[in-house]
Amino acid sequence: MRRPQFSRTCLLVTALLIHVSCFAGSATAQSKSSWSGTRQWIGPEYWANPLTDWSLLDGEVVAPAAADRTLHQLVHQVVSGQGQAELEVTVRFEQRDPFSINQVGGFRVGVRGWLDDYRHALVSATDWIDAGIRADGRLILGDVISDGQVDAADWTRLHLRIQVKDRFARLVLVAGQGAGGESVKVETSVAAGDVTGNIALLSNGSAKFSRERVSRWHFKDWRVSGSILGNSPDQAFGPILWTQYSLSGGTLKLLAMMAPVDGTGEPVHLEFKHDGKWVRKQSAEVESLSRAAVFRIDGWDGSTEVPYRVGYNWSGRTYSWTGTIRKEPGIRDVITMAAFSCDNGYNFPNSRIVGNVAFQDPDILFFAGDQIYESFGGFGLSRSPLELAMLDYLRKYWQFGWSWRDLLKDRPSIIIPDDHDVFQGNLWGHGGRRIPDLPERPSGRDWNRGGYAMDPQWINAVERTQVASLPDPVDPEPAGQGIGVYFTNLVYGGLDIAILEDRKFKTGPRDPCNEEPQLLGPRQEAFLEHWVSVPARGFKVALSQTIFCDVATHAGQQLKSNSGGGGSDSNGWPKTKRDKALSILQGHDVVMVHGDQHLGALVHQGVDSWEDSAVAFMVPGSANGFPRAWWPQHPGENHIVGDPPWTGRYIDSLGNRMTVLAAANPDKASNLLSRNEVDPESIAHRKGSGHGVLRFDPRSGEVTFEMWRLQFDAANPQPSDQFAGFPKTLEILK
Repeated sequence: MRRPQFSRTCLLVTALLIHVSCFAGSATAQSKSSWSGTRQWIGPEYWANPLTDWSLLDGEVVAPAAADRTLHQLVHQVVSGQGQAELEVTVRFEQRDPFSINQVGGFRVGVRGWLDDYRHALVSATDWIDAGIRADGRLILGDVISDGQVDAADWTRLHLRIQVKDRFARLVLVAGQGAGGESVKVETSVAAGDVTGNIALLSNGSAKFSRERVSRWHFKDWRVSGSILGNSPDQAFGPILWTQYSLSGGTLKLLAMMAPVDGTGEPVHLEFKHDGKWVRKQSAEVESLSRAAVFRIDGWDGSTEVPYRVGYNWSGRTYSWTGTIRKEPGIRDVITMAAFSCDNGYNFPNSRIVGNVAFQDPDILFFAGDQIYESFGGFGLSRSPLELAMLDYLRKYWQFGWSWRDLLKDRPSIIIPDDHDVFQGNLWGHGGRRIPDLPERPSGRDWNRGGYAMDPQWINAVERTQVASLPDPVDPEPAGQGIGVYFTNLVYGGLDIAILEDRKFKTGPRDPCNEEPQLLGPRQEAFLEHWVSVPARGFKVALSQTIFCDVATHAGQQLKSNSGGGGSDSNGWPKTKRDKALSILQGHDVVMVHGDQHLGALVHQGVDSWEDSAVAFMVPGSANGFPRAWWPQHPGENHIVGDPPWTGRYIDSLGNRMTVLAAANPDKASNLLSRNEVDPESIAHRKGSGHGVLRFDPRSGEVTFEMWRLQFDAANPQPSDQFAGFPKTLEILK
């Protein structure tokens, strides 16, 4: 099957880690599956669409005959050039429901996406060719169907040969059963470019199915070889997926995200390199639900750079993932923070933004939330049972880690979850309670009551994957339902950082109990009061998911006016508690950093008068979905001539004072762009996607705020690469 799309070039093959039987140094790449045992995860050389539907059962790979279920090779793709490739697998059909001719087991080849990256094609495929057996025993190869047929319920050896010569590719699919048994053959020709891309096993069927009753395809002994197969062993993913760490006050906390290799009982080991030798420092168990292993090292000397290595023994081999614990900046050094939020997923693996940030080389990373969306990777979402829902979250969160892991391993990071990370369109955690009278299939209207929709064990596991590398919470008492907390203080270089949970304690705007609405709640307010009372050795910085005002006049797929959509979703509501939080910060020269609204802005907030509280920097989405804009009808009071027309003093939709210093608006009509017209990266760019950078200079007391658009070259930046009004430098430390 092939779907229409804009023009593309050949697939770029980039580098990641693998375990596969490869014959290095030969012109012909080869590999053979070595499946054994029973488990969910197939192995580091494969990507399952989705993770929840593919598994190993007594050495056989099994998947439901459901729409677009594929198991991709990560190490091998068909690349351009002249030559041949051979794919073989043994397959059988296990009928558990009335079969249809749409139920096909076999191969999917030439899998490509909108962007030229094999990882993008895993989750956003647009073009492919199917080659396999239908449930009725007939072979299919693209649009060609065989006259002869085999017994699909019996083990059948499928052999697909791809021969590329000049501008065409000849494909021949043969199915044989038993030694010397009858065989069926089908063949076709396509353009040579149609076979370049990913190769995968296919278990296809209906989009709607019952997980318990659906028919299944079984696979064993998958072999691939050929001169037109790329061979990149470092493209594997797992079993150590990535690491993330923080350093604060001499305590190092490091989290290793692991693939769901369950039941092995093997711990994960952390080693540091001293005098040219690796020394094991600590071992940690993999937590059973989150699949995260967490290390804590007290008394860390941040004066030097130290290489580290995480090791894990699995399936007879030792795997490792290496990184560097950076030297901590001094309190008089300029320190740079890069900030991100709201990755809608369509631009995975985010190669442009990751490459540019790598060149900018920030000292610390801040991800303000919505690292994932419910739509990540396709196939909907699973809310229950608990284990299935967790695997569904993990396969989505893996895309975040896969994008950013080369940066996360070498610098400290702060990652906090927002609403979509916990499978809710808006989150008003209401102190951790469960949403009252929650229906079986909740919708956006249910979120307004306040509380959580998902199982508290699931919430805790999700938060563990994101925040377990942060310093310990300052007040560790759990919230409602036993849901943990993570609000804390992190001190790094010349930054004294308060990390807030502005979602967990906030009241729902349509709370049926009519309680007094809360925002941060008394515990976090007490934390803020203590935090600002302690003299800083540099800059005071408060991080949270969203901004404390409503900086949006237009929103939605039509970007209509008077539908900003921020409203109660922003921390401008409830106003009384917003004012209380900002009053605590008055007079303390605090910089706040946020995400969430899909719109970048630099705002000086006011409570009792204009500009009497913190400066807030809100970054746009890395890949904006639901668009928002700040397009007021008139310039604000005290508008400075020469600045963009949307700057000045305003009263927001909730009655809050805010002085808009700059805003990162999308292009006009960008909300109407279609992926069939423009590539996803260009759509994201025109919808106002990008990232923020803050440069804290303790010598001058100034902070420079940069707001970078998505499509630019950090090695050769131009003035137009930042949104209008940026960069902007403010004196913070008076």
